Amino acid sequence: MSSTPPPVITHRPTDLDDPVRLFHGTAVERHEWEALDERGRRRLVVRARAAALRRPAVVSHRSAGALWGLPELGRWDWRLHVVDPALAKTHVGPGIVRHTGRLTEDEVVCVGGTEVTALPRTVTDIVHTVPLVHAVLVLDHVLHHRAVEAGALERAFVARSGGRGSRVARTALALADAASETPGESISRVTMRELGVPVPVLQQEFTTDAGRFRVDFWFPGNGVVGEFDGRVKYADRDALWAEKRREDALRRLPQVSGLARWGMREATDPARLAPVLLAAGLPLGRGWAERTR
Repeated sequence: MSSTPPPVITHRPTDLDDPVRLFHGTAVERHEWEALDERGRRRLVVRARAAALRRPAVVSHRSAGALWGLPELGRWDWRLHVVDPALAKTHVGPGIVRHTGRLTEDEVVCVGGTEVTALPRTVTDIVHTVPLVHAVLVLDHVLHHRAVEAGALERAFVARSGGRGSRVARTALALADAASETPGESISRVTMRELGVPVPVLQQEFTTDAGRFRVDFWFPGNGVVGEFDGRVKYADRDALWAEKRREDALRRLPQVSGLARWGMREATDPARLAPVLLAAGLPLGRGWAERTR
């Protein structure tokens, strides 16, 4: 899992021709800032804030997640999160959150010159402090890339049983699936759980008269195929025609009675996803079918 951003050196704003201020006393040249994507900018801010710490601490939580390349959900958290074993309780200050906690020797590593929590500890910290959908998104990612073993995460979660976020963490780990390939698929599954639909098979392959195709979601008990459309952009007519042939071939299969497609707008909103799934033939949990009428 890549964690090395492009090298960008920070300076005092007065030393630069066209500075972009990251925080008080630290800036980069505008052309360097504009050359970075959103993730690159966040990594830069994390490293710069960590380098400016007056008291040593280990970069952690979502800040460490940015350096490890873990997926985010919603707005970026631009504050620096660190673990400071010297603290008796968590302290929130301007631009920084110092978390209390102990770190073992194997839970601290150096990433690009910055001390950060090791990936298993980073994932554990994040999953215990974010909403369920964000937790599943992170867990799906690391399991899919085989970056962390599920057994190691389970042991870490058990050690935190009864603490803050432990119930969400356990639920997220039970929902997590290494077969989930995109953030949209992960988010969709959490929304499906809220809607009470059957648990789907992920990445099911079908042999059709037009070739062999794999689908995002397959509900064998209902004969319904589900496709999250955020993964593919049909930039030309050939791609659009190929996808139409694929969908038509899937619909001709005797075991397929319905096909549902949706995007991120529906994936993040149960009220929008519900009628899409219902129209394809999927039963919804108590109360949701009535809401779609």
